[in-house]
Amino acid sequence: MDKAFLPLHEALRQFTAIGNDLYNGDRTIHSYITRLEITTPVELDVQWDANGKLVIGSVPPLYDVATTIRPSLHKINFTAELNDWADGD
Repeated sequence: MDKAFLPLHEALRQFTAIGNDLYNGDRTIHSYITRLEITTPVELDVQWDANGKLVIGSVPPLYDVATTIRPSLHKINFTAELNDWADGD
């Protein structure tokens, strides 16, 4: 995989790393996120590794200039939602 690309599974994991509950400065207002929806363009690098395993890399679009040949961009829709399972997954 191109070194500029992040493995897709790692990018998805980082999307959900939003931290703890949110409080204002004097802690009188408490907010928390229970659902996260992301739609974003993405550039993919799809290859087979030496062991025959499919490897998918992703980056935000690298090019934002008009050219005669543009990369093929894809769109990813991702939803993460908290559940009520005892282990918190």
